[in-house]
Amino acid sequence: MGRKTMKRYALTALCAALAIAPVSIAAKQPTPELQALDDALPGNLINDPGRLDWPVMGAGATSKAIKGVTAPGGAALQITSPRKGANLYDISTNAPITAEIKPGQRITVAFYARTIKSETADGLGVVGLRFQQNFAPFGGFGDTRVTIGKEWQLYEATAISDRAIPAGQAVIGFQLAGAKQTIEIGQTIIVEGASSIIAKPTTAVSAPNPVMLPQLVGKGTPINDPANLEWDFFGAGTRKIVAAKGMPGDAANQFTVPAIGANPYDTGASVPINEAINEGDILIVAVLARTISADTPDSLGKLGIRVQQNVAPYPGFGEQKLSIGLSWKLYQIKTQARINIPKGQAVIGLHLAGAKQVIEIGRVYVLNGVTP
Repeated sequence: MGRKTMKRYALTALCAALAIAPVSIAAKQPTPELQALDDALPGNLINDPGRLDWPVMGAGATSKAIKGVTAPGGAALQITSPRKGANLYDISTNAPITAEIKPGQRITVAFYARTIKSETADGLGVVGLRFQQNFAPFGGFGDTRVTIGKEWQLYEATAISDRAIPAGQAVIGFQLAGAKQTIEIGQTIIVEGASSIIAKPTTAVSAPNPVMLPQLVGKGTPINDPANLEWDFFGAGTRKIVAAKGMPGDAANQFTVPAIGANPYDTGASVPINEAINEGDILIVAVLARTISADTPDSLGKLGIRVQQNVAPYPGFGEQKLSIGLSWKLYQIKTQARINIPKGQAVIGLHLAGAKQVIEIGRVYVLNGVTP
């Protein structure tokens, strides 16, 4: 369908205009509605958002189509998991991806969902996401765990492919056996070539640089967006954005890790870096953080930090292990790049499985200083 030249409109309005119906984008000429949506979205549309006739797999699972919902598209697939499974994927459903997937491609999914009921501690649903080949051995990438609220909300996940999957064989898997629960999934949109599906104007708009903390002034050029707290989360536990009064933006990510992991990176988050990193660059990584609780001898939380490429085998550098105090503090590390990382592929890996703990992390600042 090609790159976009038309003006992009708000995603919600576009989705609301596209009714759920059994249409196909596999044909050479997409419907006018799908073409308009594709033109408005960042990246390239690679699924049919009008389809919800997905098969549901797993012992005892039931599903039914729901019409007249208030989410964009007006329809949803309601799926009931009768029990918590031994594996998150014991009950699942797959939304087809129509295009081939190539190594290094960024694939992003956005979907509307809500929890009807769930036997979890907070009553919220649990959904695992995975881009994968729909044939044994079901190789895939981008495993993400998402907590689903009780009201309709748009959820999003993005990942960079580490493999090739032929056209017609790729899916986004929704894994639903994380709890005994009933969840409704509505309109789902998948694109390649964009890190977010939230539509943005094509006209360049000058925006002020994010407010730099006094401790960081003059230390380098910002290469990430510190105000962006929508980080990819993976592993056991939960992530949610909470109020952080007095901190920049008055918000933070709160991570709850239910048990220490075999490896610190078993649970973590990825903070996107917008620019390329060149071997030899001097970086400053600064993290605002505090510990709410931690099952450690000194009651301090454990946080690992690593600069890395977000593509398998995830090469990186600058590994640091920090003990996080009970009050907000800015933690800074300085490191020198040992590898080149292309633009759009670098992240700060936050490793959280060093303890059973609850940690809050506010803004993360990544500065690129003068190359020696």
